Amino acid sequence: MSKLQSRYGIVYIIAAIGALLTLYPYVWMVSTSLKNQTEVFTSGLSLLPQVFSLSGFERAFQAAPVGRFLFNSLFVTVITTIGVAFTSIFAGYALGRLQFKGRDFIFLLILGTMMIPHQATMIPSYILLNWFGWINEYKALIIPHMVYPFAIFVIRNFLLSLPKELEEAAMIDGCSRNQTLFRIILPNIKPALATVVIFTFTYNWNDFFYPLVMTKTNEMRTAQVGLAVLKSQFPMEWPMLMAATVLTSIPVFLIYFSFQRFFVKGVVGSAVKG
Repeated sequence: MSKLQSRYGIVYIIAAIGALLTLYPYVWMVSTSLKNQTEVFTSGLSLLPQVFSLSGFERAFQAAPVGRFLFNSLFVTVITTIGVAFTSIFAGYALGRLQFKGRDFIFLLILGTMMIPHQATMIPSYILLNWFGWINEYKALIIPHMVYPFAIFVIRNFLLSLPKELEEAAMIDGCSRNQTLFRIILPNIKPALATVVIFTFTYNWNDFFYPLVMTKTNEMRTAQVGLAVLKSQFPMEWPMLMAATVLTSIPVFLIYFSFQRFFVKGVVGSAVKG
């Protein structure tokens, strides 16, 4: 075995160990959700349940409106992600392709907003949304998050890597600016758009503090806030808590695996094929 092969072997072993350490909490979570209450406290750290039970899932839906929590999170996150995709495409295209006075200054202002702590804007946001009468409504959870500075940054920088000859050729063929954007640019920025979708969906789905402040009733609580409610009311019912956690984790896994092909291409590849 050559030195190069041995080095690769060591890298693979380290990567495998890291993957196992990362996956173990998720495996334990799923395993615990399939155990009954008695087995959790008697079987130690065994991963496989002695008797598979769905009582944790049944108990979760009986103890709280988990279905409502999941619907709220899914509705808010999907609408927000779609909104962020549209705003980042148009803003990123304007900042990356159009020439106008103050373009770079506007981009620097957008980057500056990424440096402001989220907690610092919570009180002004609450006062403003309360003045609008949006507290405890979907509008308060969706509209303020439909512009994501990081998404604009990703789209704008990815557009800078595309050759301008693509647009020039389209305009020579008679395409308008909008036609060029949707027919030429948009198909070539799928990797960057997938990155935006994954980050936006994950951020909004896992957000806890903002929905906690902006909602008041269980009918408007999101999944993460609902988990906190369950934990505070039933701190020792681990099968129920893990069952609810499994349900709230599924959408994030699905969205990642749906877009991972484009996400990897955006990281290691190029949007333009030779």
